[in-house]
Amino acid sequence: MKGEKMVITHKRLVRIASLALVIVLCFSVLAPIASAEGSAYITNYITSMTAGSGGKVTAWFQITGTGTMDEIGVTKVTIYENGTLIKTYLSTSTSGMMGNNTVVHAGSVTYSGTVGKSYYAHVTYKAGKDGGYDNRSVDTNTVTAKN
Repeated sequence: MKGEKMVITHKRLVRIASLALVIVLCFSVLAPIASAEGSAYITNYITSMTAGSGGKVTAWFQITGTGTMDEIGVTKVTIYENGTLIKTYLSTSTSGMMGNNTVVHAGSVTYSGTVGKSYYAHVTYKAGKDGGYDNRSVDTNTVTAKN
């Protein structure tokens, strides 16, 4: 009887140790992801590329700050056609890309592409308050321009 308890205890110990190891591995893998995305200024951001009619493609963006930001939005959108940079939009020369004194800012830029070619955008977000700021960059999905 005493021997059986020893086997059961050993099995439990192995199960607990295995579970602990799995938990430690999960946290060690997830921790860098969480710290890389952590920001005092940016809560989240969403980006998408859509294909409209007549070859037009649109890069949509939305950013949410951690509170009311002095400036929040997108500083730069670069459009790629079949992997080659073809157009750059800057917030300094394109209206609607940046907002002021708000928590959330959304907008879009539209490019007249060529039907049948593939497009994606690289979007650079920015949120700032009281002289401090943070940036994040992300690529959109790829779409094919259509009629």
